Amino acid sequence: MKLKLENIGMIRHADIKLDGLTVIAGENDTGKSTVGKLIFSLIKAFNRYEQDLNESKSDRVFELIEKIYFQLRKEYDFKENMEIRDAFFPPVFLREFKKADDPIALIDHKIILLRKIDAVNVIADLELIKKIYSEDEDKESSIKRALAKAFVSEFYFELTPKNSTLASHINLSEGPNKIFDIAIKDNKIDDLKLYDDLTFNDVTLIETPIFLQMYDLIRSASTLFEMEDSRERSLKSSRPNPKVALHVKDLISKLENAQYFSFQQKRLFEDNLDSLLADITKITKGSGFTFEKKDRDFYFNKNGNTNFKSINTATGLKAFGIIQLLIQASILNERSLLIIDEPEIHLHPKWQVEYAKLIVTLVKNNIPVLLTSHSPEIIQALSTFSEEFGVQNRTTYYLTESDGVVSDINDVSEDINKIFIKLAEPLHNLVWD
Repeated sequence: MKLKLENIGMIRHADIKLDGLTVIAGENDTGKSTVGKLIFSLIKAFNRYEQDLNESKSDRVFELIEKIYFQLRKEYDFKENMEIRDAFFPPVFLREFKKADDPIALIDHKIILLRKIDAVNVIADLELIKKIYSEDEDKESSIKRALAKAFVSEFYFELTPKNSTLASHINLSEGPNKIFDIAIKDNKIDDLKLYDDLTFNDVTLIETPIFLQMYDLIRSASTLFEMEDSRERSLKSSRPNPKVALHVKDLISKLENAQYFSFQQKRLFEDNLDSLLADITKITKGSGFTFEKKDRDFYFNKNGNTNFKSINTATGLKAFGIIQLLIQASILNERSLLIIDEPEIHLHPKWQVEYAKLIVTLVKNNIPVLLTSHSPEIIQALSTFSEEFGVQNRTTYYLTESDGVVSDINDVSEDINKIFIKLAEPLHNLVWD
């Protein structure tokens, strides 16, 4: 599978292969993280468009529910018609509608209530709710709306190049076959052509292990994929929720779900990954992280008898712990892309090598990984283990090249020494110039 980017953020051009292990190396502020966030947005939007469609319908339904309620409040004394008030109070009505096994039957029941008080003037709005619930919307329009929300959540209206009139393009293909073409102008989707479905049905983006100690903040925050819930909360409080990027909340939700699996539990397709859990235990000298619901925190167990809260655990341990929890929760598989942004930031060179071995082992087990880095140690380790584990033919290396304004992302798989020369340049200049 190949992703082609033109004029995305500061990226002028990139052709990126997404099969096996994809490594993007380069200096800071050259577009590496942009690629990860963009791919995350694309996969999430294409696989959550049905949810987005349902949320859009819920917004339209809620507007009609409010309209009905306020109209009834004008015309009827709720003290004498408490049944009507309770049946059409917006938060209650919306919850009933969402939980109903047969929403159409629920609406029909409320129409009967209105006929009892001869409130025929609002019945038309109830009939419209039934129509909205039953209608079909074309797939491309739904995906386009989901993409717009994902792009705003991840880039906040800064996806197209700054101070540029150039259009942005995103193309995905598999072999000779097109999957989709997207054109973007002024940070808005100008055109979407959908040819086929994505291979990936999920994606996980690890930006920093520090998120593991920020559970409460992240869980209380909202994203643009939660418009419906925020609308309900707005009736109860005018205080806005904090906002986080979609990939942040997505990650913490997946890690939390690991609580439903025991550390030694066998998984349906991940038997080969059990050895990875054992490797993580040896590296970290502990039995792993667990999520304690009552404390709303992740704990690291050291030597089998001592638990440490996440905030008191080394960030490097948390880096391995996140992989452990994802494996444990059965999140990683051949159709779920794992994106890791600069994992070396919190790892000593010794653990960078161990982390690289862990990543290549995932790839050996057919789990696709996209990793960005500016560490010669981790890139050399990835290269060494890729050859040792026989996945070098499924490993692709890219180098970002920037003129300070725009960047190109070039395939350097045939000569990864270009990466080491580029990353060693500052030290070379310091010592030898």
